[in-house]
Parts: sequence; C-alpha cells; structure tokens
Amino acid sequence: MNVRYAYLDTRVSILASRLWSETQLKELLHSPTFFPQSAVTSTPSTPTFLTDFNENWVNLSNAQIEQTWLMAMLADFEILIRPLSGIEQTLLIYWLHKCEIANLKMIIRGKLAQLTNSEIQTQLVDLGKFSQLPIAELLEMEDIHELLRRLERGRYGIMARHSRRVLEKLPSPYFLDGIIDRYYLLGFMQQLGNLSRNERHLLQPLVSIFMDRLNLLWLLRYRLNYQLSAAETYYLLVPTSFNLHRQLLKKLLEFNQLPEILNHLPPPLNKVIGEANSIFEVDQRLSQEVRRVAEYTLKWKSFSLARVVAYVLLREIEMRRIMAIIKGKRLGLSIPLIQTAADYANALTS
Repeated sequence: MNVRYAYLDTRVSILASRLWSETQLKELLHSPTFFPQSAVTSTPSTPTFLTDFNENWVNLSNAQIEQTWLMAMLADFEILIRPLSGIEQTLLIYWLHKCEIANLKMIIRGKLAQLTNSEIQTQLVDLGKFSQLPIAELLEMEDIHELLRRLERGRYGIMARHSRRVLEKLPSPYFLDGIIDRYYLLGFMQQLGNLSRNERHLLQPLVSIFMDRLNLLWLLRYRLNYQLSAAETYYLLVPTSFNLHRQLLKKLLEFNQLPEILNHLPPPLNKVIGEANSIFEVDQRLSQEVRRVAEYTLKWKSFSLARVVAYVLLREIEMRRIMAIIKGKRLGLSIPLIQTAADYANALTS
C-alpha cells in the first residue's frame, strides 16, 4: 500500500459512488420527462451537477448543460490533483487539455467554414484557470496559417508547426484534426513514459485498449473511408508498444478490405471485435471494452494513479452518454435510436 495515495484513494471512492449506473441511465432514457425525479433529487449517489437543475432544466440549452457539467467535473478534478505533485499531477493536467484541443479544432473548423466569432464561441467549453489557449486572440485571426503560427510560440508549438505543414499540402479539416489529435496523444504517451515503472504497469491495461482503439479506428477510417495511401495513413497513427505496435500497424496497412484487416488482429483484440461487419460495429465493441477495463481499474487498482485516470475517463463517458440521451429526446428520436447513440457515445478522441 502506498500511504501517500490514501487520501486520494478515498476521494476517488467517494466520487466513483456518484457515477450513474446502467439502471439510472435506462430510467433517464425511458422517462417521459426530461429527467426522472430520482435524477434531480439530491442523494449521495446523485451527480452533483444535476441537483442544480430542478425546475430550471427546461430553459437550459444543450451547451449550457454541458458547460454546467464541465464546471462540476473541473471541481472534482481540482480535488483529485491536490494530493498529487510532479509528473503524476502533470499527467492528469495534460489529460484535461484534450478539452482544450477540442476547442482548438472547433476554432479551426469554424474559421474554415467561415462562421462568425460568436457562432464559434457558443461551441467552445470554458476550462477556467486550466485554459492555456489564447482563445480571444485566435478568434480574431482570419487566416488559419496565421492562427497556427501564433500557436507555435506557445505550449502547442510542435503540434501547430506540423499542422500548418499538413494544411499546406492537404487543405482539409479531416486531416488537420488527425494531425492535431496525433500530436496531442504523442505528448500523452511521453507523459506516461515519465511515470515510475509500477505506475506504468498499473495503467497499461487501460492505456493499451485506449490507444489500440484509436489506432485501429484511425487506420480503418483513413485507409478504407478516406482512401489514403498506406504511407499517409501511417503518418497519422500513434506508434506504441501495445497490441497494435509499429510493425503490426505497417502490416495491417497492406490490406484494403475490412475483413482482411480484422482477420490479422492479435489477441485479445480479435476476441473483443469478434464478428464485427462494419467500422461502426468495431468502434462500438472497442468502446465497450474501454469502459469495461476502466470500470475494472477503478474497482480493483487501489492506491494508484490508475484509479484516478479510470474515474476521470468514466466520468467523461458518463456525461457523453447522458448528453446523447438528452439530445435524442429533444429531437424526438425513437428510444432504440437514442439507446444506440448513448451506447456508442464515449469520451475518447476519435
């Protein structure tokens, strides 16, 4: 037992008890009202951000609900990083910056689509003191190349420099998104490498399925949907030492059909994916496996940073599932369709 994690472990256990169960999500899905009464009644297991809505939820937009949730999550996040220091604290803060990466991509997409600054602003999330992007300055820039050159002077310098080079060759938001995600994840893997051997060992099952899912989905989408060459696709992947390691990725890129690629997957990925017949099914099964491994990590990996990462990941997945249900109900979609969207929702870059 690592004594310095005792306080952190207790806090994670308390916060984990507030995560929604499948029963609660099903109740939300089938409730004739926006939220069932049990969801907005304050109990020890109720997500705190919901207790603030009560009768006011009808007047909140989807964006306001997401921002309210994010503020609650940031409050939890501050509690979790407080007892940490050094490389462990740096890793968790780096993870949170994927919300900032989402803001950056939204600004770039908005500029490419010629949206107004106010239209872009409404789609951004406010990270408060954790924000490091000069958002106001970036919104005022009309030229994407100028925007990326501005970012080269800050913490996202390497990412911005490579993104600008990609934009010059392939002026498409899809490829720009890909290169931004890639360099964010390369930084995440670098942060992981700074941890102690024991912490890396405890985190490996969760990080492995997390990264294997992303690499496989990107490989399938870029190769089969976007028809990129093997070399172009490989450039957008993130080399790791997990199941889909560098050499295996190169081998999979030789194939041009989904069944061929899936037939050459190693265990345990081939067992997880099973008889999937589409990229959508592959993503569904991998997303479910990420959730399963995160839940196992949260339950059994006591006194470790792995539990914290698992909780944060599950909290993000939870909110995306809740938002999928809320949006689906507001659009008047059928229950089965909303259920599929909620099961598919995840907190992962994809």
